[in-house]
Amino acid sequence: MASGNVARLICASLACLLLSLINGAPVAYAAPVTVTDSTLDEVLESSTNLLLLFKANKCPHCQRMAPDYEKLSEDDDLKGNDVTLATIDVPSNRGSSIRFGIRGFPTLIYFHNGRIYRYSGKRQFTPIKSFVMKGYENYGDGEEVPPKPTFLSQFVLIGKAVWAELYDAAQGKAGMVGYAMIVLMGILVGLLGMLVVFLITILTGRYDDVDKVKGD
Repeated sequence: MASGNVARLICASLACLLLSLINGAPVAYAAPVTVTDSTLDEVLESSTNLLLLFKANKCPHCQRMAPDYEKLSEDDDLKGNDVTLATIDVPSNRGSSIRFGIRGFPTLIYFHNGRIYRYSGKRQFTPIKSFVMKGYENYGDGEEVPPKPTFLSQFVLIGKAVWAELYDAAQGKAGMVGYAMIVLMGILVGLLGMLVVFLITILTGRYDDVDKVKGD
């Protein structure tokens, strides 16, 4: 009888120890979800709220922001509000970057109730969390989520993006991309001009030959 009580006491002690270890163990949170052009809409449909980071792996600003973004994915308040954190690599997913008008990185967009809100604050844990919790309301009504572009509309979006870069470059506000576009446009215009001159020269020469034949 005594041995039975001892056995039960040992089992109870082990159970209490196990429960204390479980309760005291750190909770493992999932890292931000990685999305692509092909999976973005699926993630949007399955997420109540989505904070999406447009980044580039070699971008130093993105690298400095990474620890804060990882910390946000572990935040209980955001998880309690059903906020999913995700990242998308811009150089590998041009379709999404064109679709959402991404012109630099890191860029944060918050998807909430069918609207998008573009974050423009500091790239740090506290201001980003404040933005997601309630701060996005200070950004007005937001924008409608742009539909997935068709083959034709992609050309329109690309044209708008190129025009925006050229306009900023003309205003002296563009980065290397804008200035590279200006150089490229200059080269193309120069080549086009050379082609026009070449064609005019050929046609003029032919007309001269015809006149000579008629004169003979």
